[in-house]
Amino acid sequence: MKTKLLSIVVLVSSFASAQLYTPTGGVQTSSTNYIGIGTNAPQGSLDINANSSIPIIRGNGDYIPTGLRFIDDSYNQAGQVKEWSIWKGNTWAKGLGFMRYDAVNRCAGGICELSLFLADDGNIGINTSTPRERLEVNGNAKFSDFISSGSNSWIFHTPDDGRKSLHIVPRNTNNVDWDWGKSFVINGENGNALLNGKFEAKEVKIILTPTADFVFDENYDLPTLDEVEKHIKEKKHLPEIASAKEMEKEGVNVGEFQIKLLQKIEELTLYTIELNKQVKKQTEEIETLKKAARK
Repeated sequence: MKTKLLSIVVLVSSFASAQLYTPTGGVQTSSTNYIGIGTNAPQGSLDINANSSIPIIRGNGDYIPTGLRFIDDSYNQAGQVKEWSIWKGNTWAKGLGFMRYDAVNRCAGGICELSLFLADDGNIGINTSTPRERLEVNGNAKFSDFISSGSNSWIFHTPDDGRKSLHIVPRNTNNVDWDWGKSFVINGENGNALLNGKFEAKEVKIILTPTADFVFDENYDLPTLDEVEKHIKEKKHLPEIASAKEMEKEGVNVGEFQIKLLQKIEELTLYTIELNKQVKKQTEEIETLKKAARK
């Protein structure tokens, strides 16, 4: 009896000090002090030689039926991420979640965040467990460039040459490069936008001050028609309106140009009102002369 007990003690002590490995399915001791599964020379505390027989971590429908936890016990200060965990959710969330936890008061004031979630329907969520698209980010995302997929592909490009601009460009006709000649460019420094092509819209609203109603102010210095005529003969364009050559060279500010045109229309209205007064006065004088001639 004593001999049997001594044998058991020796066997248990050898297992405790040498750990285990299973090269052919049997449990055996390892001289490296590591656990080996499928190998007699484990190189880590647990070394699994799967050899096409993939290990399985199995659960059965609980709130979080299965998972893995990675813990660094040297983290002990609030705000430090002591643990990362991978959870296969069921009633918690339908999918695989990558969580990070604070070293102090996890989920009770400390860090408790779902950084990445792979939903059972194939959608991917960042900081959300309910992604509604193939990729949904609950927060900011940063890309070098963003390229839309499909045959009708576009690139959203921000150059790294000092310019603060965004270029939105389609594929060229050969579908081998981007057609930069058709780009839409937004300048981040001044807010201006450049469109290399026609612009079509149902409605365009331009806000400018002042408008042209200053023409109707009593102190407005309305040019005489003689002055306007002289300017036209000399300059070949209306006063305060750019010449055709200037427009071709510099382009036209649509908002300012519309205000200038409105100013000229209001000036024409004043001329017409004055002319109407003169016509009425002349008509009255003619009627008075007619009445005097009948007597």
